[in-house]
Amino acid sequence: MLNLRGAKRVVILGGGTAGWFAALSLRKIFSVAVEIRVIESSQIGVVGVGEGGLLNLQAALHSIDIDTNDFVCETGATYKWGFSYEGWRTGAKDDRYFHPFASAEGLASKWEKSGGFPLISAMIHNGIEMPDYLRGMELIKNNASQQEAKQALDDKQVDIISSFHFDSYKIAEFFKKTALARNIVHQDAIVDDVQTNEQGRVVAVVTREGERIELDLVVDASGLSRKIIGKVVPSRWQSFGEHLLMDRAIPFYMPHPEKNPGLVSRAIALSSGWMWQIPLVNRVGAGYVYSSKHVSDEDAAAEIESHLGYAVKPQRVIRFEPGCYEQVWVGNVLSVGLASGFVEPLEATSIGQMIESVRNFVRVLTLSQGIVSDSAVREFNMSNHQSWIEVRDFLRMHYDCPRRDTPFWRDVAATPLPDAYRALKECMQLRAPRLLDLEGYTLHGRRGIFHVINWMFVATGLGLIPRDAVKTELMALPNEGKQAVGEFLAWLQQRKTAATAAAAT
Repeated sequence: MLNLRGAKRVVILGGGTAGWFAALSLRKIFSVAVEIRVIESSQIGVVGVGEGGLLNLQAALHSIDIDTNDFVCETGATYKWGFSYEGWRTGAKDDRYFHPFASAEGLASKWEKSGGFPLISAMIHNGIEMPDYLRGMELIKNNASQQEAKQALDDKQVDIISSFHFDSYKIAEFFKKTALARNIVHQDAIVDDVQTNEQGRVVAVVTREGERIELDLVVDASGLSRKIIGKVVPSRWQSFGEHLLMDRAIPFYMPHPEKNPGLVSRAIALSSGWMWQIPLVNRVGAGYVYSSKHVSDEDAAAEIESHLGYAVKPQRVIRFEPGCYEQVWVGNVLSVGLASGFVEPLEATSIGQMIESVRNFVRVLTLSQGIVSDSAVREFNMSNHQSWIEVRDFLRMHYDCPRRDTPFWRDVAATPLPDAYRALKECMQLRAPRLLDLEGYTLHGRRGIFHVINWMFVATGLGLIPRDAVKTELMALPNEGKQAVGEFLAWLQQRKTAATAAAAT
């Protein structure tokens, strides 16, 4: 049992997006008598040059009473409407598919039957790309300005929900500024020692200057250094290396390749991995994430410049093992962000997972009224672990692609599929995926990071759902359902014809 009713101090070890977000979230549920203190060192940098959120970002900002307009102004954030994947199928110049943030109220996903989506199944059966039904895709493809995107969102002229691209450093500074205004204590120091009692609970941290800081609850947001979980407090690490080959990244900045900041994060397949490009206001945060078994750090840096056609200034090489800790809440310690686990930045999973972990932690503390049972902690850890498994499997699906032109892509094809994803893929050979198929990823109050529609955008983009697989479910629809499908397909054709005519004038 964890008793926090008499708590006097909560320490967050590490700043960055995860640390300051956790501090702001905990400030809301603890009384003003409880000190919330963030200890970070100005000598330790923030990982990353650019970052993008998922659809839980806006809800997360709302949960800590931050207005999205203030967030955009303070961080220089740009609209993010999804992802584009370039070169993942054939490697040709025109090889591109999209994973947009489709609104749940969008026409094709609004009609649900038995956990499936007949209108989407009809698109698959007729060889129509899923993004084609979304209003707003033309803005993505035509490199619309931020002002045009905002106007379309305000006028509800798009079937897309927006998240944001942002600079990792600026969001951390904005959260810090907000936290200081809310009486959260900031201490610039390096922690060299973590002290525990006979029960294994952390009771204090000691700075390099020798200051001993007592605490009742500690959040390990120390990034890849992982100061507490797995070192001071035992927890088993689960590697994802069997399924995900990436273990290196070289971040850098680059100029915008187009007139306006793009509305999607780009993932561009290269010889031994892929390049991310995250459009910010004045530049692009980019990086090459790759497998060290297939390319050296030096050759990876050279490939970046060869692909772009100009020199860049790479930042440090980030070395990581994909995986997570099976228990991130142990005693009075919670590990969040990169300290709890890390995978390549495909689909912005790290920040999405961190937000959901903190949300669920706050939920448990609130419902427990300061007295947290061992079973509640156990269930939290189970659900958090399943969230990481969801991330692993969703990312693995992206590599279930037909590209085979380099040793890396051939080895990717031979990499084993996780059991849960293999089972889902078997179902997709016979029908479209359903909500039921993903229930195993959500446990004990945790929301899935990705909706079944997200899985379908990627699966259809890669051709993982055969056109004939959905035929049986469409044939089983009642007559009124078949009529609705016919009307929907006719509407799509009319819109395509109108768009073609408009483009010709």
